[in-house]
Amino acid sequence: MKLTKLYIHNYKSFYDTTIELDKMNIVVGENNSGKSNLIDVLEFIDISIKKDLFQAVIEKGGFEKLFNYNYDEKFITIEIKLENDLFLIKSRFSINEKVSVTSAIIYAKNREEDTVFPLEIKGMRFNKELKIKQTRDSRLISKNILKLDDGQKLFMLDPRYHHLLSFISRTYVFNTENIRNQSHKKATTYLEKDGSNLGRNLLELKSNNPEEFETISNSMIGIVNEIDGIDVQETFGNYLIGFNEKNKQVGIDTVSDGTINLLATMTALNQPKNMTLLLAFDEPERYLHLKAINYLLENFRASDKQILITTHSTEILKYANLDEVVFIYRDADGDTQSIRATDIPDLEGKMERLGYERPLTLDELIATNIIGNFE
Repeated sequence: MKLTKLYIHNYKSFYDTTIELDKMNIVVGENNSGKSNLIDVLEFIDISIKKDLFQAVIEKGGFEKLFNYNYDEKFITIEIKLENDLFLIKSRFSINEKVSVTSAIIYAKNREEDTVFPLEIKGMRFNKELKIKQTRDSRLISKNILKLDDGQKLFMLDPRYHHLLSFISRTYVFNTENIRNQSHKKATTYLEKDGSNLGRNLLELKSNNPEEFETISNSMIGIVNEIDGIDVQETFGNYLIGFNEKNKQVGIDTVSDGTINLLATMTALNQPKNMTLLLAFDEPERYLHLKAINYLLENFRASDKQILITTHSTEILKYANLDEVVFIYRDADGDTQSIRATDIPDLEGKMERLGYERPLTLDELIATNIIGNFE
């Protein structure tokens, strides 16, 4: 299951904005284009699903910090579209200061006819379930996927598939200073957004998921000079990360910010199997040289999770594929909009025609302002 479309209306810099997503998404934009707000929207959705919409508003600072200040509207709408080979799910979140409404429609795909049809509708208003019935001929779908309640003529999704209604994402904005100064003492086991409990999380992996820990340790070899792996130990309640360097081990306070950022990112990519569908990283290339950036992209692509990364650096585009790139920009009204690189008319033709002896690369096009005005 992956997130294929995101519609955002009146949330921070977004207004009537549609963002198309794929398995791998490199979101590129200038400073203040709205990239960080996209990360914020994903967090808002995650809180809304795990808790409720009003709690999401509270945790994000209140309505006045969420509304697009260019408009007088006091209503936020977010829609998400999730799909895999069998199902398509459309969920909608709407809220103002008095009313919150959430809904989700599950569709089954008929791959032979390339069509979809609704199976089950869920709704919630004022935290009370909306009773909505949906009927359909049960012969169109396999019995082992659905159960039919003959009394109500309501198709109910098999309990094994109820997890499809939960879109779970994790966002990471690693702070190397926090990791350096706090990761030895924070005791939460799941990896936090800023990575400040990296030591405890690595110890958990070392104890319970040694294969993942070894993968993380080996990722340092050949990418970071002089480092042959990592280790982590608990000493008097402190979680100490050590970096193996030839015949000695050095502490996290002696290695570079790039090394810490790479370690945190590889740790996030190698967490134990869980229900998370999408991993989002804000500027994961910070402090990294080109070899490490390319290595990170290869690992993002190999992940079984959907990946979204945000960046304003053209360096990462040296190794990006066109079908992975999403441009974020401000329109004439100052609102954040998006376009996938593959939807820009004749982009590959421009790269071919404007190059000398070879096509221009995407980072060269952006750096020379040949593309960037999408209005």
